[in-house]
Amino acid sequence: MKQFIIVILLGAALFAGAMWQFEMLDFNVYPPPPPIGDTQGKTTELAKLGGDLYKPDPKVEIPASPRRIADPIILYGVMNPVEQEEVASQVNGRVLFLGDQVEESAVLAAGSAAFLAEPYYFANVFAGRERFVMFYRRVYEGETIAQGQMLAMIEPGEALGGVLEEIAKIRAAHADHDAALAGEAEGRLRKITADNLFATKSIQREEHGMAVLTYRKLINEAISKEQAIKLAEIKKDQADIRLRAYEIRPTLPYKQSTIKTVVRQRGSVVKQGDTVVVVQNLSRLQAEALVEEQYFVHLKEKQKHGITATIEPTVLDKPLHEYPGHALDVTSVAVAKDMKIVSGSEDRSVCVWSQDQIAPLRKLEHDDAVRVVACTPVACAKNLCLVGCANGSIYLWDLAKDAAAPIEFKKEAHGPEAAITSLAFSPDGRFFASGASDGSIKMWSTWMMKKKEKAEDVDEIVYALEHYAFVPTNGVEHCHDDAVTSLHFTPQCRLISAGRDKTLRVWILKEKGAALDKKVIRDRVGNVPQLGVDRDGKWMLFDQGRTLKLYSVETHSFTHTLSTAANATPFDTLALFSPDSSLILTAGAPEGRLQLWRTPDGATRGFEVRQFATRERLPVTCAAFSPDAGKNSFAVSASGTKVYQWSIPTATEVAGNQLKDVRMTLFNQNLDATRNGRVGFEILNADGRFEAGRPVTIVID
Repeated sequence: MKQFIIVILLGAALFAGAMWQFEMLDFNVYPPPPPIGDTQGKTTELAKLGGDLYKPDPKVEIPASPRRIADPIILYGVMNPVEQEEVASQVNGRVLFLGDQVEESAVLAAGSAAFLAEPYYFANVFAGRERFVMFYRRVYEGETIAQGQMLAMIEPGEALGGVLEEIAKIRAAHADHDAALAGEAEGRLRKITADNLFATKSIQREEHGMAVLTYRKLINEAISKEQAIKLAEIKKDQADIRLRAYEIRPTLPYKQSTIKTVVRQRGSVVKQGDTVVVVQNLSRLQAEALVEEQYFVHLKEKQKHGITATIEPTVLDKPLHEYPGHALDVTSVAVAKDMKIVSGSEDRSVCVWSQDQIAPLRKLEHDDAVRVVACTPVACAKNLCLVGCANGSIYLWDLAKDAAAPIEFKKEAHGPEAAITSLAFSPDGRFFASGASDGSIKMWSTWMMKKKEKAEDVDEIVYALEHYAFVPTNGVEHCHDDAVTSLHFTPQCRLISAGRDKTLRVWILKEKGAALDKKVIRDRVGNVPQLGVDRDGKWMLFDQGRTLKLYSVETHSFTHTLSTAANATPFDTLALFSPDSSLILTAGAPEGRLQLWRTPDGATRGFEVRQFATRERLPVTCAAFSPDAGKNSFAVSASGTKVYQWSIPTATEVAGNQLKDVRMTLFNQNLDATRNGRVGFEILNADGRFEAGRPVTIVID
């Protein structure tokens, strides 16, 4: 058997040599991987591990934090309306409908399309022998309404009959007026005739006087009939007013308001003065919160000098696009250097998406469930994608080519029964690291082989070769005790790994091996397997329940914190830096929402900028930022079988998220039964930016 293997190896070597001799193969882009380190089984000293794995960037200087003056008081409250109106019925009757009446002509003009977009309802009104159909659009609690908008109608049959009666009287008055005008015209002709006859002494004075008197009576009768029309129109206006009294409309001059409560439903019998709907004013809102006793006493002393605060609202955003292309749950997402979206799933496939198409551009099939995907950075010449599977296989795809098969396939890359749990490319794309469920880490090299089929035909093929494993023979005394959940390269030739063993480790990367930089960072108590590292290699995130800490990669020292409210859900699943490190994307909010935070620094505390919410409200499984930090930047996430794309606010929008120097308008002088006081800060909400009932953060400096 050994002789057979030797013969095969010698034959392969002779064949490769012949191809090289005839220039059919040309290895010239990346050098082959250097030899693996010490083979004696002993820990290799750092100096013996060779030079840096790749050219490191200079270390990033961390600016000194400004001197602390006083910690702010941070309160978590809610936006409440300052004013509200109880919209009552002006008459006795039965509620015909709850909604805003739509003219029949508008319904006819809109056609069936309006019913598909927002269905109209109708109600019958009987006024004597007449039957009328009223179309309306229903209104609901929480709906924003316009000033003076109809909210409901009391059954107006009798009042509508009165309007019809006055309309008939107006028509009769017009008929009488027309007859009077005709009589006046005839009387004028007779008067003219009588004047002529009297001038020639053909008639007596008495006959002439009778004609003149009759004409004057007809003039006054026409005037009387004209005034009768005006009187009928006034009575009709009064009937219209009585009819409008059956309409339920808010009367206070709120430019923007919302329906807080619907007190009486359709069909309810109401009396004059009974409240039907309660409306809240959205133009003036008050951020209210409870203050613990120790802070309440402090604020009470400062109140006479005036207290101001910064208000940070919760802004909810919807996805830009949805990509429903997988049959089972999506486990990992990434964004390629050409801004295409890559997603891996339990259905054993990887989909490649274009932002403007609902169907995937490509679907890459694999032999087991996909656990993780990773794409090459912008600085890399190739547009490659790594795929790690549950059976330990690693695939390497060239996204620039439409090849049906992967470039390279590694089966059981970390050994039997070790699933691939994390992957990451080096900044230049020449290397990548893989982590597995057994806690092991391996370094791989990617290098290109130019294959010449003909003299003028050159095809580039990318290969992946194992460079070294993180084992004692290569400088690593001990790796992780459980699955490696995230890996990140830094420009300073470091690899940062997070594991399910609740540790963070920073590795110094050398040509022949790696070594632990300083000590293991332990005592993670959170549940965030995907922990981010900023692109400059300055910060790494460390999770502790409701707190994320920013650690310096260089010194391993704690610098800043990002915290959620005391009653909020702890951070979960992921915490990632944006490309320019100004934002942090986290999961863990209720209903499967993502939270986007302003990254804390020495001068500014971290605060929530957006919440991303999906319709399905499923837990978030993974997320990633696009590599571009400009105005076209975006984020992607996955929940269930769908991939979602999110818009990232600009720096100007982030800066404008806070409302500063808001004066205190509410301060209850006494504590309640729970030893808490209540404070409030009123704001003008002319642009409708804030919403009643929405959570808000109040920061009192």
